[in-house]
Amino acid sequence: MDAEAAPKPVELHPVLGESAASFVRRLAHLNGLPAAEVLREAGARRPPGDLDPWAHEVFFSKQAADRLAVMAWRTPQELRCALPTLAWAAGRPGRRPAVRMEPWPGRWTPLAPCEGCLARREDLVTPVVLASGEPWQVCVRHGRWLRAAGDRPAQVSLTGLQEVVEAHRRRVRLQQQVGPYARALLADALQVTAGWWQSRQMGAEAERVWARREAVLGPGRQMWSVPVVVYPEAVIVAEAMAVYERQRRWGREFDNGAPAWVSRHWIAFVGERLGMPGPVEQGGYRMLREWTLQHRIAQPVVDRLAQPAPPPGYRTERLPVMDPHQCLPEHGPLEDASCLDWRLGRPVMAAE
Repeated sequence: MDAEAAPKPVELHPVLGESAASFVRRLAHLNGLPAAEVLREAGARRPPGDLDPWAHEVFFSKQAADRLAVMAWRTPQELRCALPTLAWAAGRPGRRPAVRMEPWPGRWTPLAPCEGCLARREDLVTPVVLASGEPWQVCVRHGRWLRAAGDRPAQVSLTGLQEVVEAHRRRVRLQQQVGPYARALLADALQVTAGWWQSRQMGAEAERVWARREAVLGPGRQMWSVPVVVYPEAVIVAEAMAVYERQRRWGREFDNGAPAWVSRHWIAFVGERLGMPGPVEQGGYRMLREWTLQHRIAQPVVDRLAQPAPPPGYRTERLPVMDPHQCLPEHGPLEDASCLDWRLGRPVMAAE
């Protein structure tokens, strides 16, 4: 009599954005195996005995990722589309072990997924951990802010803060229209708006808006809530920065103004977009002016005037990475992608 055939592995659907360690742990649990056995099958020479997705991430070579896909009855493309660190690690140059477990690197943050998104899943035999390229995310479908907090993440309901959810939709559109450079613009815009929040440069009008959001979140005036409190204004500022940069790319001053007037014209434009022209003119201009100094046009006026007109449609085209953002990190805290030196919690040193 033939030996009993080995049971077919249980297939597993990944959660979008899931960490590789979380996926391995769930796959092992569903098949009644230790996680070390799954890692060994994928190509690990000395798999660890314990796997904690909150403390470590597992990085796979392309061949190891393909073997993991076979074990889960998924295609390699499916896994790379769903597991961000899987695609990232497979695309890195150089020779590395097929499977390696490392403490979470600074460019990635473990987050808990939105509870609403997982409500109907039946294969969540162990908790799911996301691999986020930023320390926080917004779920627009269920109105939740996912953030890293200490040793464990937290989820904050955005009920009553629909403008934050809408701001995230606008951010997604900005990324689609601008391309990867949108990350630098949003990073700069968050630095500007967080600087306004900390220094109170925008006066009572903005303070009332932010205080209302803080009251909805519940913590009062706390630094951990700043990204979500100023998020709507940050996205509007980032959109205005994209307008400025599209013109700068072709050597054009904003609104065809003279070189000495570019900051004033654009700063007034930002104030109008925010619906706060007075506060921007009276105090908010300081942080914006710091940004324009970093993004000024270096080409002489005579040379600019000799250039041909920009092509039709340039106001809506995607942007390349531009000075001073030559080395733009794709993952990690957004502030690391900013050209502004100021950081939340430090004295605001904007020029008068």
